[in-house]
Amino acid sequence: MSQQQPPPAQSGSLNELVGDPDALRVRSTVPCDIQRAWDFVTVPGWFVNDGALRDHVLTTPEPGRHHVQDPVHGEFLFEDLDVVPPTQYVFRGSHTGGETQAPATIVTFSLRELTPPDRGTEIVITETGFAGLGLDAEASRAAVDENVRAWVLELKLAADALR
Repeated sequence: MSQQQPPPAQSGSLNELVGDPDALRVRSTVPCDIQRAWDFVTVPGWFVNDGALRDHVLTTPEPGRHHVQDPVHGEFLFEDLDVVPPTQYVFRGSHTGGETQAPATIVTFSLRELTPPDRGTEIVITETGFAGLGLDAEASRAAVDENVRAWVLELKLAADALR
């Protein structure tokens, strides 16, 4: 008996991996070509905010490692894991404020230009690794749910910025 996949979520609104305590997937369409979407989503930490995009202090101490300082949320470290322009960007990200480095999740941005191209670009965000954060099952589920809400907001901000 094969497992059925959950139905696709509405644009940027639901977690497609319902019930998975370790992962989430959300998607949306942005109103631009794939190159412009790629240039946007590969800026480390663009999604670190509180509902409005803002500039960050960004340093790259070595290729593929990015330090982001947000004036509200603190310091983050992002490490490129797989970069396939302009269709896939995979990174590990962690909040590094405080004395110890927090465990990290892995985020994948997958991009697909719609046809005809003037229909925009679909961005699919998959985030995994919640089970490795050392949380109990309830807290892990809450972290997944909170990140789904956050990514939906970030995709809306991206769509607005790319108009």
